[in-house]
Amino acid sequence: MDEQQQPNPIPNEAGPSLVLLKVLCVITFIGSGLGLLSYGIIGLIHDFFSSNLALIPDEQNRELISMMLSAGRTFFFLNALFYAVSFAGALLLWRMRKVGFHLYTASQLILLILPLAFIKGFPMPGTNIFITILFVWGYSGFLRYMK
Repeated sequence: MDEQQQPNPIPNEAGPSLVLLKVLCVITFIGSGLGLLSYGIIGLIHDFFSSNLALIPDEQNRELISMMLSAGRTFFFLNALFYAVSFAGALLLWRMRKVGFHLYTASQLILLILPLAFIKGFPMPGTNIFITILFVWGYSGFLRYMK
């Protein structure tokens, strides 16, 4: 085989760079799994949450939850869907597949945009943007080792 046909070398399994990839994936599995579960459940029982807002004792939390619920059931199902895509992307990244990076990145960008599209006056938390950029940057460092 000549140099152009040989795959890029994969870092040593015990090396710190693969450990970082695995840590990023595990954190993504947890975050995306919880997002899929919570947004899916809220989407399924949206009416229950809407009708029981008065039970939330803290007024600021009640207003925030009311704002989120005003987006409607579709918003929650779309979030659950894109968290599932994000989870699948991380699973593919775990398996060293480049397509996982693209799935993960696209779903995370859409997850940032969805609240802006569905909730009038929604303030985009800078923390969400920062964490998304940090994870995409972290995953991008492994692209040269992936198929």
